[in-house]
Amino acid sequence: MTQAIRDDQVQSPCIRLCTLDEREVCVGCCRTLNDIMVWRNLDPAGRLAVLDAADRRRAAAGTGISGQAPAVAPGRVTSRG
Repeated sequence: MTQAIRDDQVQSPCIRLCTLDEREVCVGCCRTLNDIMVWRNLDPAGRLAVLDAADRRRAAAGTGISGQAPAVAPGRVTSRG
């Protein structure tokens, strides 16, 4: 039997390195600006989909939490979790 996932069990990947690159992807968590803005309204499945997409971006670019952050466009900062 599969247990349902509650909203609070899918934590935000935000590491408070909230700076967007030229593609509007956070250099800290690899979520897009849109992903960050809608995070609070997503159900667990939606959050897991966002995390999966962020993991694919991180792996493709070799950046984010486990890697070196890329160059950032000046003035592109957000502090949303």
